[in-house]
Amino acid sequence: MTDAALVTGAASGIGRATVDLFRERYDLVVGIDVDPAIEKITVDIDGVRGYVADVRDYDHIHEIIDEIEDHADIVAVVNNAAVSRYYWIGDLDPDEWQAVLDVNLTGQYNIVRAVGPCMYERREGAIVNVSSGAGKQGSASAGVHYSASKAGIFGLTKGLAKQLAPHVRVNCVVPGLMDTPLTTDSGLWDEEGIEAFIDRVPLKRLGQPKEAADLIDFLCSHRASYITGAVIDVDGGAALI
Repeated sequence: MTDAALVTGAASGIGRATVDLFRERYDLVVGIDVDPAIEKITVDIDGVRGYVADVRDYDHIHEIIDEIEDHADIVAVVNNAAVSRYYWIGDLDPDEWQAVLDVNLTGQYNIVRAVGPCMYERREGAIVNVSSGAGKQGSASAGVHYSASKAGIFGLTKGLAKQLAPHVRVNCVVPGLMDTPLTTDSGLWDEEGIEAFIDRVPLKRLGQPKEAADLIDFLCSHRASYITGAVIDVDGGAALI
C-alpha cells in the first residue's frame, strides 16, 4: 500500500516547507488549505495533491481523508492550519472567539478524529500538532482567543499521545516568530515591532519556515521513534525572554 502524509495549512509558510520536505520521503503528500493556491501544487509537484478545504468542515475533511485512504495509508499528519487576529477583550464577541478556536483547535480535532483511528488500527503513524509561543506566554500581537486556542493544542497533543499509544506517536512543535505570511503580511506585526522582537530574541532573527519543517520532518520519521507527548520549541530562544 502507498504511504501518504497529510499537511494542513499547506499553501504557504511552514506548511508549504513541510510539503517540500515530505515529497522526498512519502509516496503521496496531501496538502489542505482554504487558499485556492493549494491546487497549484498538484500541477507543479509530482507526488503532491492539493485540496481546497476548511479544517472546520468536519464532513468535508472526513470525505477527503476517506478518499485518500481508499488507495493510500496515511502514516504522517501535520496539523498546521491556523488563523490569527487581534481583538481587545472588550470587543471580542462570542462569534469571533468561536471562529478562531474552530480553526486552530477544533480543526486539529477534526483531522485527528478522521485519521487517528486508522493509524491506530494499522499500528503505525506519527502526528505533529503545530502550536505557538502564544499558547505558553500569551500573544504579543493577537487576541486572547488565539492564545487560548494555541494553549489547547498542548492538552490535545498530550491526551492523544496517551490514547493512541503505543502505535501512534503524537508531538507538538511550537514555532516562535517566523518569516511567514502570518507574520509579515497579516497586519499583526509592523516593521518596528518585528525589529524590536529580533533585538530581544537570543538568535537575533526571525525563524525560517524550513527550520520548523525540519523539526516536523524529524518527529514524523523513525529517527524520533521514542518521542511522544513532547512539546518542542523552535523559536530562536524566544521562550527565554
